[in-house]
Amino acid sequence: MPNNKSVLKRERQNLEARKRNRIVKSKVHTALLKLLESINAKNRDETESRLRLYMSEVHKAVKNNIFHKNKGARRIARIVKKIKNTFNEHKAA
Repeated sequence: MPNNKSVLKRERQNLEARKRNRIVKSKVHTALLKLLESINAKNRDETESRLRLYMSEVHKAVKNNIFHKNKGARRIARIVKKIKNTFNEHKAA
């Protein structure tokens, strides 16, 4: 157990930050699960609205430095690709 005041304070701060980060990560994960559920049901309107919610949650996580910006972009790109493949929205070459 540290006995330095600054170390004790830093531990308290880290605990609070971890709680906040876990809440945001949980929101992102829940939004992803709901989005995947609507994709698997092939419900286009519901998928579009849930995609907006998912993107919003990911952008909030990136803004608060919970996710790196590349991780956020990668997650969004992968799910959009999955949606396009599911609903056959390929561009004619």
